[in-house]
Amino acid sequence: MSGECVDGVPLVARGTLGRPLGAMNDLLTTSFDIGHHTFTVFDLVEVVGVIFLARVILALLRRALRRAERFSKLDEGKRFIVHRMVSSLVWTFATLFVLSVLGLDLTAVWAGSAALLVGVGIGLQGFFNDVISGFVLLFEGGVAVGNILEVDGELVRVERIDLRSTRVISVKGELLVLPNAKVAGDAVINLSQGGASIRIEVGVGVAYGSDVELVQRLLLEAMTEQPEVLKQPAPAAFFQDFGDSSLDFSVFGWLDHSWDRMAIKSRVRQSIDAKFRQHGINIPFPQRDLHVIDHRQEA
Repeated sequence: MSGECVDGVPLVARGTLGRPLGAMNDLLTTSFDIGHHTFTVFDLVEVVGVIFLARVILALLRRALRRAERFSKLDEGKRFIVHRMVSSLVWTFATLFVLSVLGLDLTAVWAGSAALLVGVGIGLQGFFNDVISGFVLLFEGGVAVGNILEVDGELVRVERIDLRSTRVISVKGELLVLPNAKVAGDAVINLSQGGASIRIEVGVGVAYGSDVELVQRLLLEAMTEQPEVLKQPAPAAFFQDFGDSSLDFSVFGWLDHSWDRMAIKSRVRQSIDAKFRQHGINIPFPQRDLHVIDHRQEA
């Protein structure tokens, strides 16, 4: 054994082992200039190693999320946001480490960008509001992929929840991109959560003098004969009010699935119209009485 050193690297044995170690040390400490910066081969090895480690971590994360899909209730939206968050953190730290290894002064970078970050933060308030709302939607569970929502009176089905927006499909087949703040903050009705069934309502007015009991019976028949309408809770018809030009009625029914409710209500109205024609029940036009006063006669 020898206590000799070559460039600070102890030699374990003379000759065969000492020369490779010394040569490797010489290679790693070899420096070269790029612009105004000096780098060594070891610096480049560290950079490549950090990038490789980041890719390995993200690959393990994807594998863990695929397993979570099979063995837990972590849905697609939550898996997506977890992967996006971890990926952003990993690549942020990797970038900062690489810049530090390459000898860049990050303190000056942060100090110089402080004012810019404040201005950008003020300008992107809406963006951050959408991002925070996205976290609320994904982790609170109020809205999930596949849910049917009523937004501004229109039915939509949630296809995907991203970091900033929610993608939905309308009953017309249109793809809509809604800001997460609208879905999380506005009065959005989630028809896929809550009760097991939803109620539909069809209103109609008939002429004064019509047989009220007959009208209610026909309304119930029109609703009950629809195959999608549940037997329990049973449909119900109500005499709502004395209108300006008509007697106002409403008929209610319950559905398991809300997506086709507009088509079902349309068929109920068609059936009501046919039954009313068959039994001679009229749906009146709006009526107004006009009184004309001749002031010349008074004079």
